[in-house]
Amino acid sequence: MINRRQFLAGMSALTLVGGRARAGDAAAVLAPLRQGYLRRIGAIKAQGVLPIIDIESSYNPYRIDVPSFVRGMDDNGIAVMALSVDMPGKAYSETNRWSDHCLDLVRDYPDHFLPVGNGGVHPAWTKSPQQFLEDQDAALATGRYALMGEFEFRHYPSPRQVERGELFRDVNIPIDGPLGEHLFATAQHTGLAFQIHYEIEDVLLPPLETMLARYPGAKVIWCHFAQIRYGGRALSYGPDYLRGLLERFPNLYVDTAFGGPDGVYQLSGERHAHYWAERDGWRRVIAAHPYRFLAALDIGGDRMDRLNSWSRNLRDFLGDLPSALAEIVAYKSAWKLLYGEDLPI
Repeated sequence: MINRRQFLAGMSALTLVGGRARAGDAAAVLAPLRQGYLRRIGAIKAQGVLPIIDIESSYNPYRIDVPSFVRGMDDNGIAVMALSVDMPGKAYSETNRWSDHCLDLVRDYPDHFLPVGNGGVHPAWTKSPQQFLEDQDAALATGRYALMGEFEFRHYPSPRQVERGELFRDVNIPIDGPLGEHLFATAQHTGLAFQIHYEIEDVLLPPLETMLARYPGAKVIWCHFAQIRYGGRALSYGPDYLRGLLERFPNLYVDTAFGGPDGVYQLSGERHAHYWAERDGWRRVIAAHPYRFLAALDIGGDRMDRLNSWSRNLRDFLGDLPSALAEIVAYKSAWKLLYGEDLPI
């Protein structure tokens, strides 16, 4: 396993280029971590467990028991996580807007975590979005991040928030507006991928297509594969549509964090994980473009205790795929996205 001194020395040698950090090269940023990730993936495989690289989860840096969480990763065969900081409302202020806490995770557990930027969520993204983007630009310029966090453009209240009566998280930011333009341009300039929470609805699809076409170098990870919370608002979306989208836009990726077959979104009363209702059609899309689908858990600050159950849910989905395809989605596709190479193991 790589030790902390080796990691810090490697990062220092990498980032000090002409007195300024090198930004925008995920593979280069991740180079000092590569062997540790490989050893961890190999060790999990040797136990007869399918390793998982989680491309999309988040946490509250003020409320996490890191050693306990790492043990949970070990217990569930989660090899590496993109665990992004979501600055909580009570901690967010004009002088406390961005957190580098994820880099502390990478320093302390360099085999377990990816250096990922903060999430574009409430309140930073909803109250001061332009400032958030400028803070992110400054952070990315240090050359210490290999991936951006998840940005909420269209987001209904989560099931847990509905249960708590917290309906403020009804976010609607035009993806083709000034904020989207800034984010896509940053992604195209730096080469770093970012994630979007973008509800699947007919009226939202053309703006997304416009941005994917306008910024072909922006690597976009669309979170929550086939998750539709209001079916009547997404009549044009299905396996054929998504397959066509992936064929037209090679810069688009899809993460596979979605619920089980019986999950119901309370506000619509509908089962929102549409994968399970049309499994054969969706499996054909994945088989046609396997390296565009990425395993994800969607762990968050209000559900840090659900690592076991949500890992089982993800494995239920992966177990529904042929084994070779499941291996690609579970960890090989994320590796190729981040390192630009096929995983050697």
